Amino acid sequence: MAYDPFMQVRQAHRICGAYYQHILPMINEVAQRVETSFLLWKVWGFNKPPNRKTNPLESWKWDYMPMLDVSFVFSSQVQPDTPLTPTDYILDFKLVTDSELEYRQRELQYGKDEEPLATKLKTAAEEATSYLNIYLFSAVHHDNTYTSAEEMWNSYYGYPNTDSQIHLSDMGKIKGIGLSIPLLNIADDNGINLLVAEILEHRKRLLEG
Repeated sequence: MAYDPFMQVRQAHRICGAYYQHILPMINEVAQRVETSFLLWKVWGFNKPPNRKTNPLESWKWDYMPMLDVSFVFSSQVQPDTPLTPTDYILDFKLVTDSELEYRQRELQYGKDEEPLATKLKTAAEEATSYLNIYLFSAVHHDNTYTSAEEMWNSYYGYPNTDSQIHLSDMGKIKGIGLSIPLLNIADDNGINLLVAEILEHRKRLLEG
């Protein structure tokens, strides 16, 4: 049988499919287990796929792989559709499948808006990492500052450090806390339980801090 180089392409697509079929439902189940509701999703170093009137054949872009660096944001409000209180919080899962293509790293390595060749990335795949950053945010005061969870999420400048310490933003009106977990650490059957436990512990620190 003649060698078919596209066998590797087919295999790569199947591996990616299996990966997303596992990790995305996992994140969703964790969010449900901690009783939060989906708010929005946002891609960072990429754009969501273009509409059907845009010709995708004119130039290939990393944008066609938007979930390499993406956030899935959930919220928990005691009284929905009311201004946020310090007992409400936002939960943000930032999934980075390839650290070399995380938006800050990509800009640092290749320049803003550059489209590096996949075959010539500076960091080898075995030297890059895959990780899930988890962030939680809440308002500091009972002053009706934020009328919605999305408004508060947009008002936090950047992200807190992933050092499990509370960091303030928006002139001290929002507190946030973050942690980073390698995907290898949650790849087994206990991954969901581990994530839930970490979120509950960090939620306690945030809301009591």
